[in-house]
Amino acid sequence: MMNIKFRILIFSFIGFTLVACKEKPIKEPSLDVNIAFLHHIKGDSLLLDSSLCTNEAGNQFYVNEIKYFISNVCLYQNGQKYNLGTHYIDTDYPETLLWDVSPSLAEGKYDSLSFIFGLDEKENYNFHFVNPPQSSMAWPISLGGGYHYMMLNGKYFDNNTLIPMNLHLGRGQIYQGSTFDTDSIVGFVPNYFEVCLPEDIYIQRNEPITINIIMNIEKWFSNPYVYDITRWGSHIMQNQTAMQMLKENGKKDVFTIELKNK
Repeated sequence: MMNIKFRILIFSFIGFTLVACKEKPIKEPSLDVNIAFLHHIKGDSLLLDSSLCTNEAGNQFYVNEIKYFISNVCLYQNGQKYNLGTHYIDTDYPETLLWDVSPSLAEGKYDSLSFIFGLDEKENYNFHFVNPPQSSMAWPISLGGGYHYMMLNGKYFDNNTLIPMNLHLGRGQIYQGSTFDTDSIVGFVPNYFEVCLPEDIYIQRNEPITINIIMNIEKWFSNPYVYDITRWGSHIMQNQTAMQMLKENGKKDVFTIELKNK
């Protein structure tokens, strides 16, 4: 009888031990990496509809919305490229301002981040995006099709009068002759550009990190070209000269990077 009781006791102990192990699983260390998209004017956070800015040409303006694509977003580690894909940013949709990129990365030190501002020719085709808000970025087919790379919308003062400002980047057009009739278009210009941001980024398990990509809005108007809204226009979808100036300025120092550990 004692032998039977002893066996029952042993089996009960083993069963309790197994249940206890199941109740306390070992938690694997995880990566927690996000990219946040911030918008600044002269070092301060952008306040939509109220951050009044004077650019280098003396134009006073404010911004009420910013919408744009970045594509081919890459982090580099020891010569190896980790492509994170494409992301859409829209100040009207706060959820687009934070992007969880943890699944695409491995632990270690990265030395730079790069991206295409806009969509390259592989991704910029009609009806690529079928759902809003991305689908609302469609670029007119008669002007080259695909999608806007950016909508920077707001208002500016001209002789104390507020005038809508819609600085839109996308495919440019080459016109034959002096008219801007769509029938005279003889070619298109891709206005996307690459941004490279060197920065040592250490990604480790159980050490959450946020990579802030900052758009310094005033820089769209300053370097290398001083962009005068009253001269070059506030509606530029058919003005390749104006789009080219913003493109070149965008390559320079519109974007900066900073790291934030939680």
